[in-house]
Amino acid sequence: IPPLIGLLPSSNDLVQEQAMGSLCQLSMNAENKVKIQQEGALGSIISLLKSPNEQTLIYSSEALRHLSMNAQNKEEIERAGALPLLVELLSCPLDEVQEHVAVCLQNLSVNANNKIRIVQVGGLPALIELLRSLNERIQEHAAGALRNLSVNNDNKVKIVIEGALPHLIALLRSRDKKVQVQACQTLQNIAVNDENEVAVVREGGLPP
Repeated sequence: IPPLIGLLPSSNDLVQEQAMGSLCQLSMNAENKVKIQQEGALGSIISLLKSPNEQTLIYSSEALRHLSMNAQNKEEIERAGALPLLVELLSCPLDEVQEHVAVCLQNLSVNANNKIRIVQVGGLPALIELLRSLNERIQEHAAGALRNLSVNNDNKVKIVIEGALPHLIALLRSRDKKVQVQACQTLQNIAVNDENEVAVVREGGLPP
C-alpha cells in the first residue's frame, strides 16, 4: 500500500490514475480500510477530488465511499478537510461521482459531529437538489444522507427551511422501493418536531 500512496502526488496523470484505481480496489477490503488511513493516504486521496482527470476523480470519490464505512475513518476524513470538497462534488456533472459522494456523505453522517459539520459546509442545499436527480441511486443516497442528518434536532428544522419537504414527499411516489424507504424515514425523523409535523401535512404528506 505505501508504494501506491507514494505515487498519488505524481505529475504523470496516468500514473496517478492507475495508483488511485489500485487503492480504490484495495479500499473495499475491511482491513485495508484501516491500513490505507494509517499509512497517511487520506490527504492525498482527498486532494485528488480536485483532479481534472475524470477517471481519477471517480476513483478518489469511490475510495472515500469505501473508506467512510469504517467508524474511525468517519472522523479522520472530516479532520482531513474532505467535507467542503465532497459537498462541492454533489453538483459534479458525472452521475458516477455524484453517487459515490452521496454514499460517502451518507456514511459520514452517521457520526454525530459530522451531522453538524456537513450542514455547516453547505451540505443541505446540495443534497436536497439531488433529490430531483433522474438517477434513482443518487436519489436513494441523497435521501439517506438527509435521513441521517435529520436525527439531529437543529437539522430537522434546517432541512424544512431549505425546502426539502416537497421533494421528499414526491419521492414517496417513486417506483423504487429503496428511494421510498429513505424518503419516508427522513420525513418520519423530521416530523418529530411539532412545527415540522404541520408542515409535512401542509405540503401534502397526507393526501386524501
